[in-house]
Amino acid sequence: METILTSLNSTSISSDTTTTTTSINDDTKNISTTTTNIKSENEEEILIPSLLSSELISNSKNSMIKQSKEKGRYVVAKQDIKAGESIVFREEPYVVCMNYKDPYERKICHHCFGLSSTTSKSMTTTPDFTLHCETCKIVWYCSNYCKTNDLTYHKHECFTYKRMQSSSQFDSSCKTSIKLLLKLIIKQYLEIKELSTSLTPSSSSSSSSSSSSSSSSSSSSSSSSPSSINDSLSNAVKFKDILTLETNLNKFSTQRITEFRMISKFIEKTMEKEFLKVICPTNKEVIEFQNNLIKLMCILECNSHDISFTIPQATKSSYEYCSIGIGLFYHSSMFNHSCNPNICKVIESKQHPQPISTENVEYSGNFATHSMIAIKDIKKDEEISFNYIQVTLSKVDRLKKLESGYHFQCKCPSCIGDINNKAAIKSHSQFVEKYICKSKSGNCSGILFPLNDNLICNICRPIILK
Repeated sequence: METILTSLNSTSISSDTTTTTTSINDDTKNISTTTTNIKSENEEEILIPSLLSSELISNSKNSMIKQSKEKGRYVVAKQDIKAGESIVFREEPYVVCMNYKDPYERKICHHCFGLSSTTSKSMTTTPDFTLHCETCKIVWYCSNYCKTNDLTYHKHECFTYKRMQSSSQFDSSCKTSIKLLLKLIIKQYLEIKELSTSLTPSSSSSSSSSSSSSSSSSSSSSSSSPSSINDSLSNAVKFKDILTLETNLNKFSTQRITEFRMISKFIEKTMEKEFLKVICPTNKEVIEFQNNLIKLMCILECNSHDISFTIPQATKSSYEYCSIGIGLFYHSSMFNHSCNPNICKVIESKQHPQPISTENVEYSGNFATHSMIAIKDIKKDEEISFNYIQVTLSKVDRLKKLESGYHFQCKCPSCIGDINNKAAIKSHSQFVEKYICKSKSGNCSGILFPLNDNLICNICRPIILK
C-alpha cells in the first residue's frame, strides 16, 4: 500500500507543468506520466477511474489521488459522499491468483473466481469443478470458456507450476507468491508483445489513414485525467504504472530479501527463454533481471490485497471467511490505512449454478473485483482510508502488525500518542462499538455499512451478485 511514510525523494513535480516524472530505482529507469490540476510543489490530484460499469456504481468521479511530502500518494473525496449510498471505488485486480493448494481450489474458478454452488449453498458438499489443466493439474475452471480465455496466461506459467509442485525449497505461501509474480511478469511480456505488434510496418500502414485525427485526439486527452468510465478504460493500468508503487526495499530484513532472491533464481531458471529475449533483450538487462524481480516482489508484498470470500456452509447462519487468493490492485494501493477508517472493502463473489463445468458458454464471475464502500459520511477533501488489518486487535498488536507487514508507524486517531493516550483509546472504542459487527453466528470482526436502511457486514453478510 502507499503508506504515510512514502516520500517524494524520487519524484519531481513542477508547479508550472502538467507532467510528473517519477524516477524508478534512481539509476535504471524513468517513467513519465501525465497529470492535471497540480496544486503546488508538493501536491497533485488525479481522478480515480472506476474500471468497471455496474449498477453498483453510483458515482465514478467522487474521489481523487493527492500527493504530499508527508503522506505520499493518498485518496480524498472529490465531493461529499453519503455512508452506504456511494461506492467510493471499484476495481478489478491487475493480476490475481488462487492460493497454492487452497482447500477450495477445486470449487472456485481460477480464471473468473466464480464460486461453485448448489441449492443448499454449501461449499463443503458441492461437487468440485471437473475442468482443469491436464499438465500441471493445479488450475481449475468453471467452464470451457474460462479455460480457453485463461490460456493466454496459463500456457506461459504451466511449466513453472509443474516444477514448483515438486520443489521442496518453498512452502505453500512462497508458492502463492511465485504464482502472483509469474502473472505479473507475463503481464509485462504481453504488453511488450502488444506494443511491438502495434509498431510493425503492417499495423502502422493500416492505421495511417486515421493517424492525424487520432494523434490530435491523443494529444488533447493525454493532458487530462480520466473523468469517465470510457476514459478510464482507454487509460488502463500498465506495467509501468505498477513500477511506481512503493517498494520499501530498504526496510525488508536480510532473510526476506534472501528468500526473494531464491524465488527470483527459481523463476529465471524455469521460465520460457522467449521471456528473457523479450523482457531482457540485452546482456545488461539480463544481469539486472533478478534484481528487478526482487523489487517486484517487494511491490507485491507491500501492495497486494488478500482475496477473501465468505464461503457458505450447510446452514444459513454458518459461514467461513477465508483468504483464497491474492491480487494486486493498482488504484486501491493509493488508499492509506486507518484503524478508524471511513470505508470498507467488499470482495464481490458470484455463484455459478451447478453443473457448468462442461458448458462452453461466455459466463464468468467477477474476477475478484472489490468495492470500497463508505461506512460514514465523508466530506469533500476529507481523506478516504480503509483498514489493512483487523481493527479489533489491541493497539500494541496493530502497531506491530503494520510495522512488520507494511513498514510504517500508524498515526491514525486510534493510534496517536503513547499506549495509554486517552484520546486514542476513546476514539477507537467508539469506532469498534459503532462499526464492528457483533453477529452471534460467529466471532465476526467485519465492518458494518448502511444499505437500504439495513446494516450490512462486509464479512458475514456479503454481497452475492445474482
